[in-house]
Amino acid sequence: MNLQVLRALAALSVVVAHALHETETLAGATGRAAVDGSAWNLGFGVDIFFVLSGFIMTHTAASEFGRSGAPRRFFLRRCARVIPLYWLLTSVMLLGALVAPSLLTVPIGSVSHVLASYFFIPSGRGVDEVRPVLALGWTLNYEMLFYVFFAAALLLPIRLGVVWLSVLMVGMALVGNLVDPNHVQIAFWTSPIILEFLFGVYVALIFRSGVRIGGGAALGLMAVGFLGFIRISVPWDDAALPQFLRSGLPAALLVLAAAIGPVLPQKRLVFWGVALGDASYSLYLAHPFVLRPMRAIWVKLVGGALPLGLFVVVATLGAAVFALALFKGVEKPLTSRVQRIMLGSAQRKRASTDPLPTADTESA
Repeated sequence: MNLQVLRALAALSVVVAHALHETETLAGATGRAAVDGSAWNLGFGVDIFFVLSGFIMTHTAASEFGRSGAPRRFFLRRCARVIPLYWLLTSVMLLGALVAPSLLTVPIGSVSHVLASYFFIPSGRGVDEVRPVLALGWTLNYEMLFYVFFAAALLLPIRLGVVWLSVLMVGMALVGNLVDPNHVQIAFWTSPIILEFLFGVYVALIFRSGVRIGGGAALGLMAVGFLGFIRISVPWDDAALPQFLRSGLPAALLVLAAAIGPVLPQKRLVFWGVALGDASYSLYLAHPFVLRPMRAIWVKLVGGALPLGLFVVVATLGAAVFALALFKGVEKPLTSRVQRIMLGSAQRKRASTDPLPTADTESA
C-alpha cells in the first residue's frame, strides 16, 4: 500500500511539472502570468520510479536467483508488463504525426529513430536531445537496460547476483565519465543515473532482512527524502551534484521509509492513492495526451479570466481521471492478454512451482 501511494506521488509530480510548463505557453495566449515552479524539482518523480523499480525487482524475484529458466521468465514478464501500453501510445503518436503534424512540438524523426524508439534504444531527436518518439519513454530505455542486467544476475545465487550487479553498474557509471557524448547509446546507458536502480536493490535487501521502524523514524526519513523535491542552492549548489546523489539518495530514503515504516491507515485518501498508484504507468505515459488538448480548451473557454494556477490543478485532475480510465479499460486487459500469450507455455511448465508475485508495483 505504501509503495503504491509513493508511485502515485511520483507520477503526479511529473504531471504537475509538465502542467506548469504548459502555463508558459498559456501565458502568451491569455495574458496571465505563468506559474513559476523553479523552486521545485518535480522531475524527482522519475528518480523515485527508478529506485522503486530496483526495489520491486529484487523483492519479487528474490526466490528466483539461481533457479533454472529464471532469467527468461523474468525478462518475459517485464516485457509483457512494459511493452504493450508503450507501443500502443507510440503508435498513437505516429498516427497523430501523420494526421496533424502541426500539433507536435518536435517532428517525428527518421525511420531508424522510430525503430529505435520501439526497441528501447537511445536515439537523438532534434538538437542535443536523446528522446524516443514518445518522449517520456526515455526512462524506459534505462528500465530495459536494468532488466537485462537483472535477468543476467538471476543466473547466480542472490548474494553473488547482487555483487555482480553492483560491480557492473558502478563500473559502467565510472566509465560513463570517460565516454564521448557523441557516442549516443554508450553515453546514455553509462549515465550515473543507473545507480538509482542499485539503490532500490539495496533498499529491498534491507526490507527483506526484517528491519522495521516506527512512525517517528519513518517520518524523519521521509522529511529528508522530500528534500529531493526542492531545489537547494545552499549550503551547496545542487545543480553541481550528479543526479544520482542530488535526487537518487533522497528517493532511496523515501522508498526505504515506505518499505520499512508502518502501513498507512486505511482511509479514503489512501485508497485513492493506491488506485492512482496502480494506474501510475498509464498516468506517466499518457498525461501529455491530456495536457495539450486541455491547454487549447483553456484558451478558448477560459482565456485570461482565471489564474493559470487553476489550470495546473484542473489539468492534473483531468490527467489522473484519464489515467484511471486508461488503466482499467486498456492497460490492464491489454497487459493481461499479452502476458497470457507470452507466458502461458512457461507457466504451464512451472505448474508445480511457486510463481513470481504478480503485483505490479515497479516504475513505468
